[in-house]
Amino acid sequence: MRKVKNRKVIGRLADRSFKASRTRNVIASLAIALTAMLFTALFTIGLGTVENFQLATMRQSGGDSHGVIKNVTMEECEKLADHPLVKESAACEVLSDEVLNPEFLKRHVELWYVPEYHYPHRFLTIKEGTAPERADEVLVDDMTLKLLGLPEKTGQQITLSLQLGQLEPLVEERTFTVTGILKSDPALNVGFVITSEAYLTEHAGELDAFRDESGNAIGSTGNIQMDVNFSNSWSIQEKLDRVITESGYSVTEGDADYLSSNANWAYISDGAGEDPLTIAAAVGGLGIILLTGYLIIYNVFQISVIRDIRYYGLLKTVGTTGSQIRRIVRRQAWQLAVLGIPAGLVLGFFIGKWIVPLVLARSAYAGGEVEVSLNPFIFLGAVLFTLVTVGISTRKPARIAARVSPVEAVRYTEGAKGRRKEKRTTDGGKLWRMALSGLGRSKRKTVIVILSLSLSVVLLNSIFTVTSSFSMDKFLSRFVTSDFLIASARYFNYEYFGMEEGIEEENLTESFIEACQEQDGFERGGRIYMTADLSLEASTYRPTENVLTDENGDLYYMIGSSKQPCWQDENGNYMASVYGMEDYPLEKVEPVEGEMDLDAIREKLATGKYVLGQVDTDDNGNVEEDRLRYHAGDAITLVAPDGQRRQFEILSLVKENYYGLTTRKGEAFSFYTAADVFKEMASPECLMSYLFDVEDDREDDFAGFIDTYTTSQEPLMNYESRQRYTNEFSGMTGLITLVGGVLTTVVGVIGVLNFVNSILTGIVTRKRELAMMEAIGMTRRQLARMLMLEGVCYAGFTILASLAAGCILSLTLVRALSEGLWFMDYHFVIWPMLLVFPILLLLGVVVPYLAWLPQRKESVVSVISREA
Repeated sequence: MRKVKNRKVIGRLADRSFKASRTRNVIASLAIALTAMLFTALFTIGLGTVENFQLATMRQSGGDSHGVIKNVTMEECEKLADHPLVKESAACEVLSDEVLNPEFLKRHVELWYVPEYHYPHRFLTIKEGTAPERADEVLVDDMTLKLLGLPEKTGQQITLSLQLGQLEPLVEERTFTVTGILKSDPALNVGFVITSEAYLTEHAGELDAFRDESGNAIGSTGNIQMDVNFSNSWSIQEKLDRVITESGYSVTEGDADYLSSNANWAYISDGAGEDPLTIAAAVGGLGIILLTGYLIIYNVFQISVIRDIRYYGLLKTVGTTGSQIRRIVRRQAWQLAVLGIPAGLVLGFFIGKWIVPLVLARSAYAGGEVEVSLNPFIFLGAVLFTLVTVGISTRKPARIAARVSPVEAVRYTEGAKGRRKEKRTTDGGKLWRMALSGLGRSKRKTVIVILSLSLSVVLLNSIFTVTSSFSMDKFLSRFVTSDFLIASARYFNYEYFGMEEGIEEENLTESFIEACQEQDGFERGGRIYMTADLSLEASTYRPTENVLTDENGDLYYMIGSSKQPCWQDENGNYMASVYGMEDYPLEKVEPVEGEMDLDAIREKLATGKYVLGQVDTDDNGNVEEDRLRYHAGDAITLVAPDGQRRQFEILSLVKENYYGLTTRKGEAFSFYTAADVFKEMASPECLMSYLFDVEDDREDDFAGFIDTYTTSQEPLMNYESRQRYTNEFSGMTGLITLVGGVLTTVVGVIGVLNFVNSILTGIVTRKRELAMMEAIGMTRRQLARMLMLEGVCYAGFTILASLAAGCILSLTLVRALSEGLWFMDYHFVIWPMLLVFPILLLLGVVVPYLAWLPQRKESVVSVISREA
């Protein structure tokens, strides 16, 4: 076959046809822009959230190094650093077990040595001054200085009370000169004091005293952590293991040369394939956008090809081949993509940038700085997926245009395939029948428009079904037992141990309780005492079938695949947590075995013969039957430090109330008794917490009072409130509604555009037919009513499709989601769809009427003669 150089001619034809289709161009470019916007917003939200989560997690984990090899010696560090996989490393050393200044009770401070070159990896940013050089010089973060009541000024001195060691701790008061001030992280409740290398030299003997004979730290003091960076963040743990084993050490716990290591959990690439829910959500989002973009772009070009079918037929008569016509259609598609994609990229990026801080503000990382970088992968991904959508959407219309023959093109009428069956009626033509016939002309186009409109309605209903299924009662029941819980700051830092020695640093003060009781609006409350000085006598304890024995004869139980030991004290008895409760918190227990009546429980506990045994529960509040370590009716003996023994019978098993009635640390053996009985066995100074309720309209006032009181009067005390968790719940539901609302709105706009385009081009392509109807007697009023009925039929079928799909999706996927999340309680709702349906009917009437208005100005004769 002879080749002809006609690319320029084909390009010129495509460009002229492109310029002649202005309405099509506006709608198509807008559709492509919206599709690009959705993809860009999705990638911006996804990558921006991951980027900020990763950064916040790095800060919480202590740095951005890929991994850490823990508790090593300097000789081991030097040997490991020579491994070829290691691109950068640093030996960072903990210099005390604890900084004991009382000002740091609510925000603890750590003393470290970090090499200066490694500061950026540890997020140590000097905002003023210089790094320390001498042994008595330090860097201090600005919040630590504020807690000490000092100005942000270099050259001043600070005194730190350092606890060195754990088993036989040594407390040293040391004074340092501040040479520089670090910028603190508002999302991280930890302060840092950084020393110089000279400090390690001057106090080398002291640090060595807290290491074993092999040079490894026994506690935190002197513990050297080797931060390691590789060339990339893939398979971090595997690389760490290789570095250790190939350097001559072991990764098997128990070996003499064992070295412990772990990957930085901030690096998602190290476990990206382990979260199927996240992957499914991302794939689902991409799928919805791809489908939405396909529905409108396909329909726009399908209608455009049908409208210009005679034009393509004429091109065939002058020798244009099918492949050339396909190139014409595709060239126009790429031209529209060039017009629409840039606007979509810009708009989508700013929408995503607006949503990312809202996502983070309602997460555990709230409070930190939020940055959304101009990541090129955002735009590359959005452009790629948009072009794929355009390519898929225009493939079928281009094929239709290429296959049409000149004769078929001249005779073509939308929906006319073969000889139609004649209908004979005696009551004349009905407008509603003619409207339905209009929809049946192109069933594919009708289905696509209905799907496009239905998708947004179903999405809207699904989002509100999800948010309506969020149960605030379930959410609060896990975290909240009363309106307020007050305790020492150590309790909220998980540092309440309940040992009589040193209890004055951990317990709640009576003055704080009295201050709350004296406030207007106080209703009732109760104290909870707790001690760890009492132990469960091993000789009289009868383990259940869930408590196992290891090869050494020690008891343990399983939590999933994890082995949890039953810890013993120096006398061989099992360590236990014993709580004493006043009437108010006692009313909050939930019995599951044994005596179930709370009044009877209160009366029997008061006799001093009974205790309640705590049992573990899962996220849904169900008892973990395979972790029961005792039963109601069992006899136990509690042993005091002085050897006194007291026997009890377990009256009932009660569900664990982790946040309201425990130390929040988890114990193998936990028992509850009445407060008065508790005081007979342990010191009344072991006052752990106080729960109380207030009048509903005084919660905000009480929160303000307690916040002021714990700041100015008793800064070592702290509190939690119901309102805090209520706000957290509202933020979570609001976020889902916001993100879902934005997605639904865009999908809805695309659906409406699809509907408008279908109606408008349907009228344009049927000009001759409508003129013929008017010529044989139909009035223009009847034509307008027929077109509006077509619109109403579109709306009616959309309503039916939305109801069916929305109900099916709600009863299957959304219900399954609700049953899988502990804080959800499925509710079937359709009111969002019912609110949208009148809007659909209104659009079905208004859009066809407005589209018909410009056409009614032309005369019947001019239309018939021009379209003939």
